[in-house]
Amino acid sequence: MKHLLISILVLGVAAGACGQQAAPTPAKAADSGPTLAATMQFIQEKLSQQGQVGWAETYSNQPNVPRRIFVQLTDVMADPAACTLYTTETNETFVDLPKGSTFKSNGKPVNDDDLHTHIVETDTVSFKQVEKVTVEFIVNRALGVPAHPEISARLTPPIFYVRLWPSDAVFAIHASTTTGKQAPVEKDVTSKIMGYYYRDQETANKVAKAMTHAMELCGGGVTKKDLF
Repeated sequence: MKHLLISILVLGVAAGACGQQAAPTPAKAADSGPTLAATMQFIQEKLSQQGQVGWAETYSNQPNVPRRIFVQLTDVMADPAACTLYTTETNETFVDLPKGSTFKSNGKPVNDDDLHTHIVETDTVSFKQVEKVTVEFIVNRALGVPAHPEISARLTPPIFYVRLWPSDAVFAIHASTTTGKQAPVEKDVTSKIMGYYYRDQETANKVAKAMTHAMELCGGGVTKKDLF
């Protein structure tokens, strides 16, 4: 599940030159450090080892109706020859409705069977199209509905999110969504939002560093404004 995220802390370090006459710092050679094959293998292993990541979301307009969300990656394959990462993400969302309460979605009542959503998503990422990688410490997130910008969600516990940034919607996603006992809904989209959830900062930072290195080796990280 890919969301538009509002983070209260973006983890990263930026370096700049001081003084008008200072020469720009030479860029690190893309071919230094681990090989692309070793880097992609590291990414594959770290994504596969993460296991299930879970948290509770409480929305500001429904503070007594938490959602429990569980995300897990499977079938992770990193192909160095194609500079491409393939993953399958399973997302389970449960709405914990207090006894005697009703729940509405888009203004319509939701019955008990539909308080569980199961999403299986297959994602394809080309590191040639990634321009930067960040680690975000997620405590709050936007609801994602333009008509209600005042509504936000709080996550417990906070989650670290390794986010890949392209300039265009280039990430290929196929999602199969099952709500309650309804039939699955299949959908293919391209998105500008792609990322991976982690419980701890250290692992998230290591994965982000490896993905940045893969991006550089694959020729990503270059935008038109960088060419001149």
